[in-house]
Amino acid sequence: MQLVLMIMSGVEDGLRLSYSIDNGDGQFVEAQNRWQISIGRKEDSDLCLRNDSFISRQHAYIYWESERWWLEDCESTNGTFVEHADSDARVKGAIPIEVNQLFRVGHTWMRIEENNK
Repeated sequence: MQLVLMIMSGVEDGLRLSYSIDNGDGQFVEAQNRWQISIGRKEDSDLCLRNDSFISRQHAYIYWESERWWLEDCESTNGTFVEHADSDARVKGAIPIEVNQLFRVGHTWMRIEENNK
């Protein structure tokens, strides 16, 4: 299992990050039987975005389940949003997210990229 994220704004703009369960990245949550990546300002977050003060310490998760990616907001203060044609929609709980669909945590936009492995 591999996840490739592209940061699309802010200090980290253009940064492409690759996470792999084979490399020991992320965490496997046995209770949900899923592999996930944590996003937040905490140093131990898999994706630590400490330069964005609008990101909570534990902000969101991205995980693979039922043959698709999911984005879950961790009841963050400033929210997690996905881009839609007319306006950005706030994520409540977990929602499916498509490859290349833009989403925002705090003020940082990013997207999941195709895994060309």
